[in-house]
Amino acid sequence: MKTKKNFFRVSKAVTLLIVLSAIAAMAATAELLYEASGTASFKLYKDTKSELRSTVIQSQDFELARHYTASEGEKLFLVNIKKTVQRYLDAEGIVGTATWNVRTGDKLQTQLWSRTESATEVNVHPNQPVVVSGLGGCCAEMTGYRLFNIETGRLIMSFNDFAWKEKVTQPFSLEVPNSTLAARYIGAITQDSTRDRDFVEAAPGKKAALLIKYANEMLKQKLQVDMETAPGYGISVMEFSMERDPSVPGSDKIELQGNDTAVLWNIDGASSPSAISGVILKIVLDAGLGQKTIKIPVRNDELDLDSAIIPSGIEIHPIVKSGAF
Repeated sequence: MKTKKNFFRVSKAVTLLIVLSAIAAMAATAELLYEASGTASFKLYKDTKSELRSTVIQSQDFELARHYTASEGEKLFLVNIKKTVQRYLDAEGIVGTATWNVRTGDKLQTQLWSRTESATEVNVHPNQPVVVSGLGGCCAEMTGYRLFNIETGRLIMSFNDFAWKEKVTQPFSLEVPNSTLAARYIGAITQDSTRDRDFVEAAPGKKAALLIKYANEMLKQKLQVDMETAPGYGISVMEFSMERDPSVPGSDKIELQGNDTAVLWNIDGASSPSAISGVILKIVLDAGLGQKTIKIPVRNDELDLDSAIIPSGIEIHPIVKSGAF
């Protein structure tokens, strides 16, 4: 047994030597294409008056995204993210500021855009060409997220996450397989969002409940949901989900991935935006008068209000509706 143990030790040592030799050989022959570095710090504070403690964390992170197109092949995007985030230990609440920039090129030689805003997180989608920033808040507030195009920096939409995911990289998305059509996005903002509560005046006798959005590279639709409420009640979003639309041929082929992505195999390889259909947006709201279920189908590449199921006490009206992409 002693000889066997020694053999294992020698074997591990040889393996380690081989790995180190390979790394050294690669370093000797590798060409450095781009380099960046960052700083980080941690501080613990105590307020002398309130005696409340908080932490302040300064961090820097780098995320590299790879995207492929039939016309351009592989494109690299480096997102350089700097954040300063303060969290309270003895009370609820979080505040922060984030700065990030995006570079591209075979050597990451070209800076595309940069942005600084109040934010507590910045996340890069692993597959889609988008970046998401989020601003956390306090108590019952919902983190307000913003979706940006990774190449242009265009703000696509703002939204809240109703699945309480640990890392949010997108709202709902509709993807057409084997197609050049870009993903479509569906999101919503509530009155509890930390930002972008750009509601308009509600219909008479009702309160503004929700902003529903549909987008591609830009916002195409923004709908406001107004509803009647019982005295003393707020408006709660009980469910925000997608389901297959049985009235659309082939909708049984649609693949619902996780709780935020629908792969539209019913229109596999489609090239016309008007083909996008097959899912229903389901929203359940409660404002003290019983739960109300709204169902809005996606048809002809938009949220189709004409075919929607809207219960009594609720009114939905468009705020933004642009032409086709």
